[in-house]
Amino acid sequence: MKEKNTILIYEKDLKLNQILKEQISKLNTGELYNITDEKKLQNLLESIKVNILILNLNQLNENIKNIIENHKFNKSINNLLGYYNKNYPYSGINENEIKVLEKPFKIIDIVNKIENLLSPKTLDNSNILLMNHLKFLPYEKVLINLKTKNKEHLTEKENKLLLHFYINKNIEITKNNLLNVIWGISENINTHTLETHIYRLKQKLYNVEPQLSFQLSNNNGLYAMQFKDDL
Repeated sequence: MKEKNTILIYEKDLKLNQILKEQISKLNTGELYNITDEKKLQNLLESIKVNILILNLNQLNENIKNIIENHKFNKSINNLLGYYNKNYPYSGINENEIKVLEKPFKIIDIVNKIENLLSPKTLDNSNILLMNHLKFLPYEKVLINLKTKNKEHLTEKENKLLLHFYINKNIEITKNNLLNVIWGISENINTHTLETHIYRLKQKLYNVEPQLSFQLSNNNGLYAMQFKDDL
């Protein structure tokens, strides 16, 4: 049975709350809750186990801080991922137990943090349909055309690239971000490694399905998996 995670977003700003929900839902790792109400936060934490609690640290009062600390101590919250405006310092949560982002941040930054916090098998066990008949099996590192049965095996780096592109589909990603996430390479290093791997990944995608409904694009150094309706 596949492991499923529960992610809970606590953000009072409705617009930001919905943006986070829409982007994080692409991870497709299990249950996702998004709430704006303090009482609902308390009720949810009393009824479910949360793998990742995402919250605006500037919105925490003493009551919420105590609730979170208690549930963290009782291990009903596995990970805390917070963000804050540096002009409005926060306090009350042990910083050694929380991953923190400063506002303003890019949505891809918080998605990357979530990817790192989740068990790799949670993401990799998912069977992903890139098209109705084009299946991507990250755990097996395989692409397969369900109609023709054409199949391609991916290298570890190709597999990570495709998974990262899929999770962030239609979002432009910098070369430095990809080098850092996939290879752990500093942004100061100049390398053609990325272009080579993307070229080989494209070839394998076309080998399995020549009529792709999406493309891996490079627009002035910004990479994305773009679906044709959005090009």
